[in-house]
Amino acid sequence: MIQSFMKTYNYSLKNKHLHDLIDFSHFSKEDNLLVQIFCGQGKDILEITINLILERLPQAVCIGTTTDGEIINNEASTFNTVISISTFENTSVKTAYAKGANSYENGITIANELISSNTKLLILFTDGTTTNGEEFLKGIESINNKVMISGGMAGDNANFTQTYISSGNKIFENGAVAVALNSEVLKVHNDYNFNWSPIGIEHTIDEVKNNRVLKIS
Repeated sequence: MIQSFMKTYNYSLKNKHLHDLIDFSHFSKEDNLLVQIFCGQGKDILEITINLILERLPQAVCIGTTTDGEIINNEASTFNTVISISTFENTSVKTAYAKGANSYENGITIANELISSNTKLLILFTDGTTTNGEEFLKGIESINNKVMISGGMAGDNANFTQTYISSGNKIFENGAVAVALNSEVLKVHNDYNFNWSPIGIEHTIDEVKNNRVLKIS
């Protein structure tokens, strides 16, 4: 029986040099290689990190996002850069991006470019300042509502001014980047935990527009 194997290696870049942190020779012969960059140190560090990684691993599919906090080994950090490198057997990795102004249409574009009959997972990063995440997901669902998705919206350390996402060596201020994992044998599982507890005074939402709350009493 053919099986699909995946291994993921996580690295924290804070106060370290990339070449000292990652043994690139370990990944040099990997054909199906995915690199995800979560950068809380701004656009310049994101760009430098992308270029260094693709210089050493030109075969890699690489996507990235600026953040408002990072997680590595069950620990949260801020103003750090976390790099996640995944290797696959019997799974191909494909990337695409959409940089239009319409979130719904961007979802349609991503879905049309990436989803095939054997797509097991979409990993999605959108900008965090202009994209309507709900409309973006509706665009994907209008093409295929069965494929599993993961990912999130970019951050900028709670400044709420400008976020960035990347695909390959291209960096975008707006839109979405995505990766599809395609395989006949890969098994993907999802889970969630809202972990919310009500606090404070109870209010009533009086007026909404789409996913935006306009009036609370």
